[in-house]
Amino acid sequence: MTDDSEMADPDLDTVVALLDDEHVRSILTATSDGPYSAAELGERCGLSTSSIYRRLNRLTDADLLEERTRPRPDGHHETVYVSRLDRFEVTIRDGELSWTVERRSTDVADELTRLWGKF
Repeated sequence: MTDDSEMADPDLDTVVALLDDEHVRSILTATSDGPYSAAELGERCGLSTSSIYRRLNRLTDADLLEERTRPRPDGHHETVYVSRLDRFEVTIRDGELSWTVERRSTDVADELTRLWGKF
């Protein structure tokens, strides 16, 4: 098992159970393209607020989603979510099952460039 982050990977059962949920896959797909708030994801995925937060919490706990803060024009801010999952691979070879979760790294320089571009 390969781990690109400092926290331990969730077990295989947890990852497979998460990815077995079509709404989780929709959340990961949407957030791989950019940050979305829970309300935006709920609308996009057709889920209630409680359902979306339940899935967001499980994905964040598994370190497959990252929370970020997005400033709003009114001076307030909101929490948005970005996928950290880059690749999930299961390999069965020579009588052994192995799996790898590769995560996107958070590059501070890229994040600052992205934020600067919004001004």
